Amino acid sequence: MRVLSFLLLGFLAVSWADETNLPQMKNNDSPKPLREFFGEAAAKVEKDPTREVILNGEEYEKTWRELGLTEEPGAVDFAKEVVVVSITRGSRITFRLREEGEGKLQVVSISTKDIRPGLRFAFCVLSRSPWKQINDSKM
Repeated sequence: MRVLSFLLLGFLAVSWADETNLPQMKNNDSPKPLREFFGEAAAKVEKDPTREVILNGEEYEKTWRELGLTEEPGAVDFAKEVVVVSITRGSRITFRLREEGEGKLQVVSISTKDIRPGLRFAFCVLSRSPWKQINDSKM
């Protein structure tokens, strides 16, 4: 009974502690994409799975045309934005962004392992600022 009372008293003391004296949680504001576009490539498209950084409209158009698309998957303002494209045989693609300091951003794409016919793509649209480098591509 004494142990239970001691634990309860300790719990109450911690609950009523002044929050300003508690250590602050680290703010986990990891970078986030502005927009993402997902889809499936045309049936006869043969392309190896890849992940690339696209810095201009010409590269963007070339990429979506190579995927057999008849129109762009979404508008991008390359004066203010960049795109990372991921192409895979898996059914689902997600992006993970990690700030590495000194203006460097690492973008990793993760796809499911349920390999099936055809290709799926994802375009991750990011702000150009404040990045000096995304993956191995200098801005």
